[in-house]
Amino acid sequence: MLDALDLDPVEQAVYELLVDGPPQAAADLVASLSVDADVLRRTTESMVAKRLITRVPGRPSRYAAVSPAFAFEQLFTAQERALTQAREYVEQLLARFHQAAGGRDPAELVEIVTGRPLIRQRWVQLQRSAREQLRVVDKPPYALPARDNVATESEMLAKGVRCRALYDSAGLLEHHDLRTDVEACIGLGEEARVMNNAPTKLGLIDDQAAILPLEPAPAQLESMVIVHPSGLLEALGALFEHLWRQALPLRLSSPGEQTHRADQPTPDELRLLSLLASGATDEAIAAQLGLAHRTYQRRLRALLDRLGANTRFQAGMHATLRGWLTPPALP
Repeated sequence: MLDALDLDPVEQAVYELLVDGPPQAAADLVASLSVDADVLRRTTESMVAKRLITRVPGRPSRYAAVSPAFAFEQLFTAQERALTQAREYVEQLLARFHQAAGGRDPAELVEIVTGRPLIRQRWVQLQRSAREQLRVVDKPPYALPARDNVATESEMLAKGVRCRALYDSAGLLEHHDLRTDVEACIGLGEEARVMNNAPTKLGLIDDQAAILPLEPAPAQLESMVIVHPSGLLEALGALFEHLWRQALPLRLSSPGEQTHRADQPTPDELRLLSLLASGATDEAIAAQLGLAHRTYQRRLRALLDRLGANTRFQAGMHATLRGWLTPPALP
């Protein structure tokens, strides 16, 4: 419930535990929540800064919940202020968009590309023109095989271009193979997240161009629009950043990465957890992992038992509390 106020599952768990009882030391919280000590330290520091909890004098330091009447009022106020500022910014973008569109030849603002061969050619050209960052909402339908995108993205990552990919869960399951292309790109430096029902397929190249389907929700990719520097391009960039903040991190082991610590998930467990977090059905996950249904059920049951969970939701909560689904940094 509190995620609407930008509290993550660990912060919610800490706050609820402290609301229900007396002040507790960090070691007690770690034991009660089965959370990694470093994750708890970052969480309590953040919550103290947000004035959700407070340190109680004495040794060892203990934490107590601030009354909800005071703790969340400031978050409500901050959220309302942020929404007001966002609305004002969108109005500014709209005014700039109309001004730019009214003062230019429309041919200078957008470029329409038709036909799958030309779409493939222009997309590769745009990717290779990136100098600083490449942002992609990866959603069906597709004009290129996944392996072709891997090759081009590898070139860009090798040049130091920051690549962020937001995978639509349907596309992740139907078009990609976790081991051969998604994990390969993550291993090279791609930052990846996943969400259900991404609103549109989108590619952003630096702040210079965007490419997206001409038609809404096309069954096949036969036409695309390339947007050049304009208010519309800035709005598309803002859309991507909004979606990125809402999406879940796609935590997968990169090729060659080994997990030796007993308190960390294995590569197979990470794949399973990430697919569970994406909202995929059991049948789709089993197919993606190449498992028979009974084998998949056994692995899922073993994972739930290891996490001390009874349901998918509880597994996600416990995995997050342990730091299994959270990458080192979430910009």
